[in-house]
Amino acid sequence: MTGIGLTRRARPAMPMQRVMPRILVVDDDPGIRELVELTLEGSGHLIDSVDSGRAALERLAEHAYDLVVCDLHMPDRDGPAVYRAITRRSLPRPAFLFITGYAEAGPYEKFLRAAEVPVLVKPFAISVLRGSVRRILSGA
Repeated sequence: MTGIGLTRRARPAMPMQRVMPRILVVDDDPGIRELVELTLEGSGHLIDSVDSGRAALERLAEHAYDLVVCDLHMPDRDGPAVYRAITRRSLPRPAFLFITGYAEAGPYEKFLRAAEVPVLVKPFAISVLRGSVRRILSGA
């Protein structure tokens, strides 16, 4: 009588899936919004975009984001209002990157100093946007 040998077969290694960061782009200027969307999609990120602070808050209530790229000045709810609403809620909180057409922080200077959130001044180079997003998402 021969014995039946039980052998364990090695499971094939599961390929590591790359988790793509999810980014919300918030800007009332359609040209800037599309430029940021296309740039970040081309860098391998999942992008949602909206045209107002109010719409941003609705999306942020529905989905978790790794980063919010947000215009400072918008008609209905500005960037600081979106930031304050998000920082008051429970974790996880997305990182923020503000973009603005103001050469100087102007009316937002005090807020930006207190929040310690990075800011890009429009017009900005695509490479600067990509580098800023990469640094923020890497925690650097």
